[in-house]
Amino acid sequence: MRPQARRISPANPTPSWLLALKPTPKATLALSGISFAVAVALYWPESEPVTVPLITPEPIEIPRRAPVQAQVQSDPQIIDEAEQIATELALALQREAEEAEERARLEAEALAALPLTERPAQLEYSVNVGDTLSGIFSRFGINQRQMYQVLEADYAYLALDTLMPGNRLRFWVDEAANRLEQLEVEFDMAHRVVFSRHQESFEVEEIILEGDWLASSSEVAIHGSFSQAASRAGVRSAEVQQITDLFKDKLDFRRQLRAGDTVRVLRESQSIDGVATGKHRLLAVEFEGRNWLQSAYLHNDGSYYDEDGQSLARAFMRHPFSRDHRISSRFNPNRLHPVTGRVSPHNGTDYAAATGTPILAAGDGVVGRVEDHPIAGKYVVLEHGGQYRTRYLHMSRIDVRRGQSVTRGQQIGAVGATGRVTGAHLHYEFHINGRAVDSLNARIPMATAVADSDKQSFLAQVYQYQSQMTDLIAQSQARPEPEPDNSSYGE
Repeated sequence: MRPQARRISPANPTPSWLLALKPTPKATLALSGISFAVAVALYWPESEPVTVPLITPEPIEIPRRAPVQAQVQSDPQIIDEAEQIATELALALQREAEEAEERARLEAEALAALPLTERPAQLEYSVNVGDTLSGIFSRFGINQRQMYQVLEADYAYLALDTLMPGNRLRFWVDEAANRLEQLEVEFDMAHRVVFSRHQESFEVEEIILEGDWLASSSEVAIHGSFSQAASRAGVRSAEVQQITDLFKDKLDFRRQLRAGDTVRVLRESQSIDGVATGKHRLLAVEFEGRNWLQSAYLHNDGSYYDEDGQSLARAFMRHPFSRDHRISSRFNPNRLHPVTGRVSPHNGTDYAAATGTPILAAGDGVVGRVEDHPIAGKYVVLEHGGQYRTRYLHMSRIDVRRGQSVTRGQQIGAVGATGRVTGAHLHYEFHINGRAVDSLNARIPMATAVADSDKQSFLAQVYQYQSQMTDLIAQSQARPEPEPDNSSYGE
């Protein structure tokens, strides 16, 4: 049976059942929030769609107030308020984006105001196995002409010929002109070479940091071979080879060493700002048997002597020839380039000699490098152990191979005119602790013993080494042994 229509009298214009449906304040607030969300969605900038996982809500009972809700949502006042809030939010976001853009512009202008070589490197590369210099330059779009400008500047150091995997290159490039402005080669934390452009050439600066050197010492009884004993004492393989070379004329490692003999080593390790660089140097080595002692101590001339001041290696030749030859250009770290007028160091001594004149090894050593350079020509580098290195440039012929041992006075090649030269000559360099020195005047060990004038200072240095070694070994032995880690073993 259909219900009868109910008449509304003027005295009671709002029925009681309609008053019951009037929204509460909480409902009004909820509906305002929904309106705000709708308005924000309408005014929010476009963006990439975001995928939202679908969540199926639990069924809930919805009160039957839909007609009233629709009426509230359509309230013009509420919609106006939501639109105003959304507009203010959009304007705030726009202002924030404009401020960020302005900050970025100011930072870019400040960076552009700096000289190009003071800006952060634009390109950085770590040398890998198999890399070539031309390949690295091509990778970054730097043409061959600029690479040869760098190589010409590198003649004084030949730093780029010594690149090894792990060395880092940093490039500063003027992108508008496609021009290399600065190149930095970092061999390690303590050694860098910087090439800086000046018009159509480069100037070179070698930066070597002294850093901090921390001493350590170890002592171990020899059982088996010396190399095995040294490894147990924490001596590195490079140091083992250096010690073997030092004592090769003083000690028969196979026949003289017996089980129970001891070896003591004093070394220093370098660090920069508390970070280890990986560089080490031997200060003292002592072999002691039942009734004998062989020792080597580093003197301030860069060479090693025993406790009596006798040299452990044969002395160097002052000139790498069997007879004297005319000197055409002397060592000059402040030499001015004849064309550019800027400082272009000459880190060696040039001997004018005819092509084919035999070149002799200045001292005992090992062939470290055999190269053919576009500027330096055919050249050889000899490593003499300890702190010494010699270079021989512009050779016409090379008679040794890399890794070969040579003795003082042995022929290693011949004078020539290879590379960029105006005539046949030998460019000869002598390095101590990585720095080129004047081979004609530097304190190079030319004799077989410490000079009488240096004898007292040398003996005082030996005493200091021995005391330091004794103290460090005692401290090391006093420290408790670390607990063995058996966590990787099964039950």
